[in-house]
Amino acid sequence: MVKKQKQTSLDVFDANVCKSINDLDGYLRAEYNTDTNYLEYYAGEEILKNVSSIKYQVIYGRRGTGKTHLLKALQESLLEKEEKYLPVYIDLRKYKPMLEDNNDLYYALIVFQEILVEILRCVYENVEFIYREYKADEQFIESKRSNIRDLFHKLNRNFDGQSVSKMGEVGFKISELKKVAASLNLSKKLGMTMDGGYDQGTETNKTQIKYISFSDMADILEEIFRIIDLDRVFCLLDEWSEIPENSQFILAEFIKRAFITRKIAVKIAAIPNRTRLLGEGRIGLEDGGDIFGCSLDNRYIYELNPESTREFFNELLFKQLYMIAPRTYQKFTKDQEGHPVHSFINQFLTNQALREILIASAGIPRDFLNIFIAAYNIFYRSPKNRHIGVTDVRKATAQWYEVDKKKAVDANVSARLLLDRIIEEILISKKRCHFLVPEKYEQNKELNDLIDLRVIHLRKKGISHKDNKGVVYNVYYLDYACYTSQNLYHNRIITNLMDKIDHMENFRDIRRVSLEDSFFEQFNMQIGNSIKCPNCGEMVDVNHPAYVKQKICYHCYEKIE
Repeated sequence: MVKKQKQTSLDVFDANVCKSINDLDGYLRAEYNTDTNYLEYYAGEEILKNVSSIKYQVIYGRRGTGKTHLLKALQESLLEKEEKYLPVYIDLRKYKPMLEDNNDLYYALIVFQEILVEILRCVYENVEFIYREYKADEQFIESKRSNIRDLFHKLNRNFDGQSVSKMGEVGFKISELKKVAASLNLSKKLGMTMDGGYDQGTETNKTQIKYISFSDMADILEEIFRIIDLDRVFCLLDEWSEIPENSQFILAEFIKRAFITRKIAVKIAAIPNRTRLLGEGRIGLEDGGDIFGCSLDNRYIYELNPESTREFFNELLFKQLYMIAPRTYQKFTKDQEGHPVHSFINQFLTNQALREILIASAGIPRDFLNIFIAAYNIFYRSPKNRHIGVTDVRKATAQWYEVDKKKAVDANVSARLLLDRIIEEILISKKRCHFLVPEKYEQNKELNDLIDLRVIHLRKKGISHKDNKGVVYNVYYLDYACYTSQNLYHNRIITNLMDKIDHMENFRDIRRVSLEDSFFEQFNMQIGNSIKCPNCGEMVDVNHPAYVKQKICYHCYEKIE
């Protein structure tokens, strides 16, 4: 008779368990963690493998999907490789306060310069590490550092080994700005004239201002590889979407021109609906040609992939708690790599509550962890049960919505109005949480604002039907908190659209759950975004590209005067 192995259990009311869960709140953003190995507690090994190649990649994901954690875990994993890789992590948010100019080209040049300074700093600090296998003497190391300091001086910067300081201001001459703008075909767009220029680029006799050009910066980059023997530099650019959109594609073009022919790999972390890597005239980085997308959204959606979603969040919860209290959770590891046992997450949640929290978090790790912490505290204060239950999860979801989402949604009046109309049309009237929108509305500002705020989730793109040729739909999902706030719970809503969408034979079934032209026309009229075409009488969305660029009605294609 085979003896059954005794199952490991956890006292969820234990003081150490309670403390570890409440301490977890301080580690929910990767940038708050300064003393822990990011790679060790990163959940999702296959994602890390997907972004470890030398090709240019943009990592798309909404807030809370783990973009920063992924880049920092990638940084550590690259340092463990045998090749001489130097990963340089750069948070682009820190350059925003220093940029007062509203000129898109100048903005992009300044940010590119700061990226170059950061690469220099990282190379300087890691000279010993780069040459560790050669056991280079101090004189050799110092000669390399001296050469790098000279490159800092070319950018009017000084580096003392601890911090970078300005020796004076750096500017771009009017002639340089015009030259770069002309090469990008931007002169007309930026309104540059032969007798005008930018204050920042005005020539002056002040000795503290050093004028540089884009070619100077490209030459400095070339010098780095001449001075230092590296297999490749990985430039990890976080918070890309914090750069103004009209500067993004210009910066992307600078990166392409200066980096792509050198031993540099670029990884960009960005928010999908707030990213513009390619401008008119193919300026910038072309998706699928110059750079390749990797999406963190919709990777772990319970309704689509229940098993892999459960497995991911089981690992995520374990690694986060193990990071804080390894002794408490060590017994739940199943192998030497530190993977958790399959049942770890069920130490806290009933099966029904687990299903509920996986649906509520909509595949977003930060939302999952915040809801879990709140649900645990609700459960802990009323110790009637042995595990977190469905009611605890629902209360926690409502709390998290109030804390994290509601204020931002309410502040965006137009987006709030659209959300209310969708809730009324889809949720209350039809008792559904999935709905379809014609693809032509995918750039609708208010819809994208709701996606950005994580109250609407894009589930699937490119749905078409034989009975409505030429019209392509995208599938969206109302956030769990939207219907729990209406006292409508998951078991009272038709949730199986994703299972049936590809097999709907009757187009009327699609129309029942789709928001068509009339819906958006009424909404645009309500918020003042529509005008009536004097030629055909149809309503025209003033934010539609055809109207914005050429003042053309997209119904009759006539000019609107």
